[in-house]
Amino acid sequence: MGTYLEREIRHLFGKAVHGYNLIEDGDKIAVAFSGGKDSVLLLHLLRERLSYIPIRYELFAIYVDLGFDPKMAEMVDSFLKSTNVSYEIIMTDIGIRAHSRENRENPCFLCSRLRRKAIFKAVWDRGYRKIAFGHNQDDLIETFFLNVCYSGQIATMLPKQEFFRGELTVIRPLSLMPASKIKKFVKEKGLSFMENPCPSAGAGKRALIKELLSKLYKTNSKIRGNIFRAMSNINLEYLLPSLNGGAIDARTDKQ
Repeated sequence: MGTYLEREIRHLFGKAVHGYNLIEDGDKIAVAFSGGKDSVLLLHLLRERLSYIPIRYELFAIYVDLGFDPKMAEMVDSFLKSTNVSYEIIMTDIGIRAHSRENRENPCFLCSRLRRKAIFKAVWDRGYRKIAFGHNQDDLIETFFLNVCYSGQIATMLPKQEFFRGELTVIRPLSLMPASKIKKFVKEKGLSFMENPCPSAGAGKRALIKELLSKLYKTNSKIRGNIFRAMSNINLEYLLPSLNGGAIDARTDKQ
């Protein structure tokens, strides 16, 4: 049966898969693998699930090396070989370019966009039409606040999201899992993972939002759950309408 934490992790995983209709019989699923805790757990659970469910699906792992540390690709290659899952490693300089002087954009934004583009192309070329990302509950909540604070819109990542008019579908089976539970479970199971070599890791706008939320969570244990539920419990009658059909600039009270 496993420990209480193991049962909880499996329950949250299954609840997301069934509740959001993420996986169907016969799916060919490409797993966006980064080597971190989230993607290691995602691949572990997807493989494990095949041993006790009645449906079948095919797995393929894809790793996009960002060019920070040449040893990363070697470690990922060694790890993925041990899983007996087909995989591909794509070598790039995306991370280096994103942090270069020529880049005027946020390095995290550009790096993420280029990495996702590389994943989409590789997945498409191989004939896969569904991609599993390891974003967890914290990622969804933080993205919501990033959009509110820095983009002026109410939006977040979706557990199931279609791209290119439904030609590709992104799924996020860890959407219901808090990062803290993932960290504890990975440690409990002794799952190997790699530290993020990116020089911007733990910095930037997301890190600031993460810190603010962490302080907020400590004041009331129900806040995290309430925020997550609020993202799917929207009362449109009590949201501001646009003024004269246009957006309002809160700094100037002008359109």
